Amino acid sequence: MSNHTLTERITPECHDHAAPRQDESERVSRKRVGRRVLALSALAVIALSAAAVAGTLPRLRQEQALNAETAETVASPPRVTVVTARRASADHDRALPGNTMPLLEAGIYARTTGYLQRRTVDIGDRVQEGQLLAEIATPEVDAQLEQARATLLQTKANLVRNKADEVFARSEENRYRKMVRTGAAAPEEYESKLAIARVAAATVHATEATIKVNEADILRLSTLQSFGKVVAPFSGVITVRNVDPGDLITADSPSTGRQMFRLMRTDILRVFVDVPQVFATEVKVGQYAVVYRREEPNRLFTGTVTRTADALDPSTRTLRTEVQVPNPVNALRPGMYLQVKFTFNREAAPILIPAAAVVTRSGGSKVGVLDELHKIHYRPVQLGRDYGAEVEVIAGLKASDSVVVRPGDDLPEGSAVEPVPPPK
Repeated sequence: MSNHTLTERITPECHDHAAPRQDESERVSRKRVGRRVLALSALAVIALSAAAVAGTLPRLRQEQALNAETAETVASPPRVTVVTARRASADHDRALPGNTMPLLEAGIYARTTGYLQRRTVDIGDRVQEGQLLAEIATPEVDAQLEQARATLLQTKANLVRNKADEVFARSEENRYRKMVRTGAAAPEEYESKLAIARVAAATVHATEATIKVNEADILRLSTLQSFGKVVAPFSGVITVRNVDPGDLITADSPSTGRQMFRLMRTDILRVFVDVPQVFATEVKVGQYAVVYRREEPNRLFTGTVTRTADALDPSTRTLRTEVQVPNPVNALRPGMYLQVKFTFNREAAPILIPAAAVVTRSGGSKVGVLDELHKIHYRPVQLGRDYGAEVEVIAGLKASDSVVVRPGDDLPEGSAVEPVPPPK
């Protein structure tokens, strides 16, 4: 047998053994891959399950805690805010608005006619009583005064002549009286001399009266001439000035003439307050009051009640009250809108509670009060003044009562509650 034939016989057999070995290796490799995939899938499933369990357990615990808390809340009594009723202070402050006016105020007009020669002040100037404000030139009044003085001199000269005539007439009357007694003269002549003497005496009396008239006229014109100097009637500040040198000044016409100056005394101010009826009987003359501006509430000024109208205005039911406030440094100005705080001393101070504690029901205003067992009982009360956040209780409560704030309609009479202090 040749080698070639042997080779052919051996080669097919070798091929038959190699093929099964390759298939088996591939199957083993596939099994290993499958096992790895299964292992990874199992790990992923385990990880997802663990994550689901980790997320579910806290939620379940929260639900259990919430359910337990809800059950406890349902079983426990309702929680309500409770405050203790307190008695108000015996000294009660009340601030009311007021209008400020100067202590004295005067409009200065001319009392003589002429032209303004000069003025010595302007608005804002402070003047003293009797200080010269302006001078008015009065040539007509000056001329009339000179004429009156000349007339007076003439009248006095006539008086001297009339007295001489009276003396002569009296002597003639005496002489004829003697002649009538002796028969040297007729009675008719004596009567004529007597009448002449009486006329002379009457002429003297008339001349004396004319002199008094002339003197009064001189005094009038002198006074008008003195009005040419305009002076301050009191100490204060000039707030209005309407004239300049050269202006025509007309006397005795305040309705048509111009006001020359306006003068105010501001070292003491008058503050007028309209006190409501509820406080009217508590305002007394002589009591102190504190005045301040709303823009500067910490800057206080002390005043005194000097007078009241002693009667209420029927249209507003208020009592007009005057408070005088010293103002030496001019810190306040006339015309300001101020707050006036009165302090009233009450004999019986009322009870104060929060306004939210008052409930209005069929029987009127009531307040929920807790007893020793924390049960709520509604008491009828009589209310006083309302201050917004708080309200006065005149009757129905004591200062030590525990009052429920905002009880609502879901708390009937006798309900047990859990008191809670108010938040700070």
